Amino acid sequence: MKNKFNKQDKHKNYSKPVLKRDGTEREGTIVAHFGAVVELEDKAGHLFRCHLRKNQDPIITGDYVLWRLEKDNTGIVLGHLPRKSLLIREEDRHRNKLIAANVDNIIIVLAPGPSFSEHLLDCYLVAAEVRKIQPIILLNKMDLLDESNLAEMKRRFTLYVEMGYKVIYSSIFMQDGLIELNHVLKDTVSVLVGPSGVGKSSIIAKLTGFNDIKIGEVSSNNQGKHTTTMTRLYYLSQGGALIDSPGVREFALWNMPPEDIFKGFIDFQAFRGLCKFRNCQHETEPGCALQRAISENKISSQRWKSYLEMIAGKR
Repeated sequence: MKNKFNKQDKHKNYSKPVLKRDGTEREGTIVAHFGAVVELEDKAGHLFRCHLRKNQDPIITGDYVLWRLEKDNTGIVLGHLPRKSLLIREEDRHRNKLIAANVDNIIIVLAPGPSFSEHLLDCYLVAAEVRKIQPIILLNKMDLLDESNLAEMKRRFTLYVEMGYKVIYSSIFMQDGLIELNHVLKDTVSVLVGPSGVGKSSIIAKLTGFNDIKIGEVSSNNQGKHTTTMTRLYYLSQGGALIDSPGVREFALWNMPPEDIFKGFIDFQAFRGLCKFRNCQHETEPGCALQRAISENKISSQRWKSYLEMIAGKR
């Protein structure tokens, strides 16, 4: 598989790696993870199966690594180079699961139908904001909408466009249905997230040409079936890459603390610290800056209700 990704010195903004070098090391990118074994691509686009050393810092898909070629044409990973971003799932207070590294965009894939909700979208946006990875909203399967329904969906997204979020409409069944998404993905590394049945695997198959990617059937309740079994990076012909992972298919808030949830609402930040009481919960307390902003149409009541629902789930 030829690596088409733009490789203009990926590490130029990084601090120098602390890994010791002896001249036998090579640089590569982890494109798939199988537990103690990874698939690695070198700068020439050649693929190698490599082993991970015991007790080393965890290595994940998307990592830029140093590795050494072994006699049997396999390799051993020595360690990862500095990361510019890290997608993590908090398992509990003391344990995190690493999902993917060096991600530029989180593409939040949604589809019209009963499963669509602004609250679910807000959960994904908050999680992306807190992790400081650029969120992009993608409404897929727009071929299912007539003009009236499409206009209604665009109306529902108006609030997010006004907050500065990028919204893309796509379909793999319409001519030029993925052109705008292709443009956004160019020369970046992106992760697709969203509920089952919205077409994530179909999008990846269409963009990468890997038609053997397993695609789950959509069940009668429109929830779909999980099919992805490992985290893999797919290169795009125009430059850039997509990472598909079962760990992020439906990631949202996981075990995020309430204070981080508040930080993830970008429209709330102008009113941070302005409440009368320092420990204001932004519900019914007098002198709440958020409630005042809602009454003055500076904050959407829909977003406030999403926030309260997220906080309630943490109690």
